[in-house]
Amino acid sequence: MLTIQPQPEEATLLVRRALDQHESSLIAYTTGVLNGDVERAREVVQDAMLKLYLTDPAKVRDSLKAWLFTVCRNRALDVLRKDHRLDLGNEDALNTAVSYDPDPSENAISHELYEHIWDLVEKLRPNQQEVIRLKFTHDCSYQQIADITGLSVGNVGFIMHMAIKKLRVLLNRELATKSHT
Repeated sequence: MLTIQPQPEEATLLVRRALDQHESSLIAYTTGVLNGDVERAREVVQDAMLKLYLTDPAKVRDSLKAWLFTVCRNRALDVLRKDHRLDLGNEDALNTAVSYDPDPSENAISHELYEHIWDLVEKLRPNQQEVIRLKFTHDCSYQQIADITGLSVGNVGFIMHMAIKKLRVLLNRELATKSHT
């Protein structure tokens, strides 16, 4: 059986595209998985780019984003297992790694509500936090989230539904408490 080796130019172009489009998101996401360790996150992303270069571009071209997030997630989990520090719930690290720059015309109330909702996300279970971050911070589709986490699309939808439902309950509870004071 004849195996076709990818052209180095094609692999190089794919890595450049990946770096341009996804590097900062991958570092932010991986930093969250690695409990705030930005340097290790950069190493994991660098490993993913090397793996991308060595992979046949035809196998990853159509699902590049999901493939990259999956490789980074798996490699970060390997790093944590090695260190015996598995904890996917460190939202503080992600908040410091990802800056939210509101549009200057956005009013202060909307900004405050946005920040408050992200604070409430920290109260969710780790798998709910991860699904919420991938969807709303990294703009992943349910299929991409499923590919990244190894869950089914239906399970991603269920976790997302339960997370949003819990956020709604938490927000309504806080709003009710504030209205009684």
